[in-house]
Amino acid sequence: VHPLRSPTARFLLFLFTRTDCPISNRYAPEVRRLVERFEPLGVEFFLVYPDAYQSATTIREHLASFEYTCPALRDPRHDLVRLAGATVTPEAALFGREGTLLYRGRIDDRFTDFGKARLHADSRDLEAALVAVTTNKPVPAPRTPAVGCFISDLSAENQESTDL
Repeated sequence: VHPLRSPTARFLLFLFTRTDCPISNRYAPEVRRLVERFEPLGVEFFLVYPDAYQSATTIREHLASFEYTCPALRDPRHDLVRLAGATVTPEAALFGREGTLLYRGRIDDRFTDFGKARLHADSRDLEAALVAVTTNKPVPAPRTPAVGCFISDLSAENQESTDL
């Protein structure tokens, strides 16, 4: 699958997630809301699972448990992680049809640090980026710091497995 070659999408949004990341899981309702609002405007959403140890069955169960409607991609070799520059889950990467990275960062500022959250977000950065691109305007803040569960380094995983 090469998701950047979508014939119908105006924009592609990759949301990096893990089944075991509590911060990612808390954003499920917000992700569903954004999909519902922006998919009709030409934004194709993909949940990206970068953990090589999460099976397709586990991912399908996660999608069902959190009622996600967008498709999921496994990224065990971190091809999409490298393309987007993602480092944590949840982290969003918004690409134009031609493959230009338009936004990378947090969904919003509800989480200020791992384990520290506000009741409500003050800044909905991903939504602002989606509004901007779907109305042909520049993204107000193309990069924002995401807070979440670290995406493990693939080379470190490979090193660990050869050391056993």
